Amino acid sequence: MSSMVKANEFFGQMQAANRSFRLLDSNVGADEDLMRGSFRKMTVRRGLTFHYSDLTNLRDLQTKTEAPPHLGIKLFFQGGIAARIGNLDIPMPVEQSGGSWVPSATLFHQREHEVFTRHAGAGDRTRKLTIKILPEWLESGDVFAGGEALSLQRFTEQKLAARSWTPSRALLALAEQMINPPVFEPHLARLYMESRVISVVAEAFGLLSEDSATGRNSLSLAECKRLKRAEDMLLDYKASPSIETVAAATGVSVNTLQRLFQAAHGTSVFSYIRDRRLDQARLALETEGLPIAQAAYIAGYTSPANFSTAFKRRYGFTPKQCRR
Repeated sequence: MSSMVKANEFFGQMQAANRSFRLLDSNVGADEDLMRGSFRKMTVRRGLTFHYSDLTNLRDLQTKTEAPPHLGIKLFFQGGIAARIGNLDIPMPVEQSGGSWVPSATLFHQREHEVFTRHAGAGDRTRKLTIKILPEWLESGDVFAGGEALSLQRFTEQKLAARSWTPSRALLALAEQMINPPVFEPHLARLYMESRVISVVAEAFGLLSEDSATGRNSLSLAECKRLKRAEDMLLDYKASPSIETVAAATGVSVNTLQRLFQAAHGTSVFSYIRDRRLDQARLALETEGLPIAQAAYIAGYTSPANFSTAFKRRYGFTPKQCRR
């Protein structure tokens, strides 16, 4: 339910969570309406929480706080605020023509206390979901047991680290299920929510494993940016751009684009598109229960029969067998 959030209420809640929280505008009145919208927070399990907010600023607002060490995922659906952790800017969604938004997701880790700043103007609406992961949750799940999860371990050994990506269709579906869950008994509601949160965490951690298994880390910063833009364009199944179009948009030749994909993924652009879109289709089948024809469209197939053949070749079972 949408409601007004007054300055004293907002300040009190934020200070209860972190005593270092500060409003940088001293002219804000205690009874002044700062925001309109809704937010909620839930502890899924000890050391694992999520927070969702859909808020519109009613005035220009700058805040500052000292964030304690933690691992977290920030998923922005909409909004163009300026936010920063330490010396890292938090990527924001991109607004497209017609008012739609391309969401953004970032996995963060900070080993020490870092200053978090946020600036939003009057009228700015921000929809975001944050998952906070503390060491006790990682330890309780034996994430690092047996010397595994080396990519995640290297990531968490850095003083301040971030890995951003465009969230998959399946991840966005999971997030929406967390935001608007069905009505269950309390113990079932927690299990339902935990399964969705862990699935989101798994996608984020999987990106680190993929980076480690490929040659992405050998590319320059400029090449990584071009590669990410190319990946995002190629995985947009609605646009289905040609390789030539993607190469031109990223400022490289087709041959250079092929080289980047070979270096990062050990495969051609065509094979990368085919495999990732099949992955997208599988996740959509598993999390959304889509009709097979619609999943085939996501994977780039006009024939459900051809899609089923390619799907079984990749995974060893049919699309029908993986639908919920």
